[in-house]
Amino acid sequence: MRFARVDITGSTDPVSQVADSIGRVVPELRCGGIALVDSPGAPNAYASQRDLDVALRATISIINRGRSAGERITLALFPTPTVDYFARCANDRACKPHLIAIARNVLGAAPGRIAFRRAGGWLFTRFMLAGFAAHRALEQLGVDAFEAYPYLAFAMWKKSSELLPPKSVHRAALSARQKIVARLTHECALRTEVPQTLDQADAAVLAITARLSARDDERTMFFASSAHGRFMLALRTRDRVFLDRGGAIDRA
Repeated sequence: MRFARVDITGSTDPVSQVADSIGRVVPELRCGGIALVDSPGAPNAYASQRDLDVALRATISIINRGRSAGERITLALFPTPTVDYFARCANDRACKPHLIAIARNVLGAAPGRIAFRRAGGWLFTRFMLAGFAAHRALEQLGVDAFEAYPYLAFAMWKKSSELLPPKSVHRAALSARQKIVARLTHECALRTEVPQTLDQADAAVLAITARLSARDDERTMFFASSAHGRFMLALRTRDRVFLDRGGAIDRA
């Protein structure tokens, strides 16, 4: 496994630009494949929470019933805003040119300048625009793209004795994630670089847990939504077994 950085520019066709960049950096994907993206595929289509989030919360709730108190997963899902929010992001003076181009090209946001009051999470949600472009670029390459959450992957696959500090304590957070990645890498007999950033650690845990769960197709869970795309969840064996015993989850 290797780490690579793909640049996004403020071109008039950002999706094709991202697809070309991915194809150059990871040429294997030009022949198809599976990609896990740490971002929604599209803005929320409703005023309420996404159906993908509802299904995911129900699944984690069942999984937690089969875990001890110290192993239970805390699922914090930042709500995905509607398209109007991202249009306002693109019209804020602080928004970067490539994100403005994505909002206008992908979401059809009209150009203009407005007074946009930035609430909590503004920076985080603004960069979801890059995720929207990534999903469409991967589709253009013929790659099956799924939404996935690195923090959830770490929380599901770490041992109860392993720490998972918040990213705000940068050095401790990276060190803890490096240790978890190293253990999981050893378990699946994979050679890889040591992640040097939190972003690299996030990418690594998604790839490695997907590889581990792929050993048994029954350990990979998929959620699909006509409005919000697809989500992939790599399960540990015992969580899969407990889910099967705990009743069916509607994943469609």
